[in-house]
Amino acid sequence: MNRVFKTARTLSATILAVAILLAGCGSKSSTVNPSALLVSIEQKTDTALTDWDWSSFISNFGTLLTNVRYTLDMQKVTYTSTGADGNSHDMTGLLILPRAILGGKPSVPILMFQHGTEVYRPFSPSQYLIHQDRPRDYPEVMVAAAIASTGYAVALVDYEGMGDNTDTQPHVVGATLALQVIDLLRASRDIIGNSNSPCTWNSQLFLMGYSEGGYVTMTATRELQLPKYAGEFAVTASAPLSGPHDLSGTMRGVILSGLPFKAPYFVPMIITSYNYAYGALTIDFSPDFAMQKLPVAYNTILPPLFDGNSQSVTISEAMGMNFTTPTLIAPNSILTPEFIAQLTPPSVVVGFLQDNDSYRLPGQVNSWVPTVPMRMIHNVNDDLVPYANSKVAFDAFKAAGATSVELVANTLVINISSAPVKTIHFGAAFPELIDGWRWLNSFKQ
Repeated sequence: MNRVFKTARTLSATILAVAILLAGCGSKSSTVNPSALLVSIEQKTDTALTDWDWSSFISNFGTLLTNVRYTLDMQKVTYTSTGADGNSHDMTGLLILPRAILGGKPSVPILMFQHGTEVYRPFSPSQYLIHQDRPRDYPEVMVAAAIASTGYAVALVDYEGMGDNTDTQPHVVGATLALQVIDLLRASRDIIGNSNSPCTWNSQLFLMGYSEGGYVTMTATRELQLPKYAGEFAVTASAPLSGPHDLSGTMRGVILSGLPFKAPYFVPMIITSYNYAYGALTIDFSPDFAMQKLPVAYNTILPPLFDGNSQSVTISEAMGMNFTTPTLIAPNSILTPEFIAQLTPPSVVVGFLQDNDSYRLPGQVNSWVPTVPMRMIHNVNDDLVPYANSKVAFDAFKAAGATSVELVANTLVINISSAPVKTIHFGAAFPELIDGWRWLNSFKQ
């Protein structure tokens, strides 16, 4: 990816040279000078996150970090929520609060910011607090910090299986992930309400996320519309960006297509997650049923790689992908014929996927009806999460009578490499996040 950073976009060299990045490095909390977060943003990383269009971050979010009104208090939040197994578990997230430089407590909205798919536990949002010298490994934390510096309390859930939690991650298990967001919201609200908090809450509530984070944003918005939350929370506006909303249709089609794919690890990730969530109800997601044993024992090789200690590149390589050549593979190449047959409806597998479509009511074929302002944004050329995911969801909402939902078809040309391991999906992230936040910000009081 071409990274040309203009002097005006990279802030003052003097500021970046002398700024103290953080105070309390390695602790559960830190005080951050927003302008200092770009000190090491240009450092090289050896992870797949080089796909992120950092020049777009600088041009769109970098100027927000020059805001001199606030410093940022960052802290890890430990809270209790329900796992996909139905039991209570300790989970973690990151909370970023603005502290006024000139004193006083600003009254600010809460933004629940849901991150995209991540399998490597050290890259969880809360883990940034012990890896503060590597900001480029935490792109969405950098976005959250930029937004917080304008006067928002921003909370980022790690998700079960991430952060300090070592359970299996419930990837695209909609209702479970939504509840984990809501429980972090409760914990964050209580922290902000403490007398020691640097800010207060003005009762506005925003939600935003990209990729899986867009999916979780939509399911959390759906859950927060339930009557049981009516006296507790009211969503001001929601921005689900480029999410895999149509699991039972569009994403199932990606699996069945048999076409080479740039991130094939998502298929065994879904199987591993759904086996954790639904293994007591069906064997269809068990590795022995779903993953091939010969000529490669994917059924024993792949599941352990989702323990939070392997990166997505490692998992894709274990499936047969080559990042050096590069050589892509079809995600369904590791599946058994029996499981592939279950991807044709009616079947138990398709039924569980349908239950987790983010635009449907759980356990029903009908769409729910968003009653709060919602803007969906999706790049029409997305090569990992096809645009059809958002189009199907939007059409279902409109057919159900929703009047507060809009879909923006993003056609922005993204500055990314043409190499197969570089993706439009990652390149589109920062432009969509800034567009989504600017729209949310129009509702800010």
